[in-house]
Amino acid sequence: MIYYLEQNVNPKGRKTGDCSTRALVSVLGISYDEALRLQYEEALKCYYDTTSKQVMERVLSKFGFVKMKQPRKYDGTKYTIKELDRVIGHKTALVTVAHHHTAVVNGCCIDIWDCRNKSVGNYYIKQ
Repeated sequence: MIYYLEQNVNPKGRKTGDCSTRALVSVLGISYDEALRLQYEEALKCYYDTTSKQVMERVLSKFGFVKMKQPRKYDGTKYTIKELDRVIGHKTALVTVAHHHTAVVNGCCIDIWDCRNKSVGNYYIKQ
């Protein structure tokens, strides 16, 4: 089972709509400023919002992450984040849920709120 670690890497401690930046910090092991810079640089190249899937895919691919399809159980039901270790083990992944990005690192969901009961959409894992 994936555990939860409450952590806010926002330098000002703000709880705001910066989930994609916070998730990048956790999965890439970089500073908040560096993650934000990478997002803005890619957004300027492709003219999508900094939190868009296009920008996130471009940033993550620079670090060797690949997009994986939404995982499904044998009966077709969806996995929740807390069940994701059955799919990825203890690997590092940036996970999308409805309108949110979160980080899973070493069997732990790192975020400012516990989103482990949300259904996993696509996720990005380092190959």
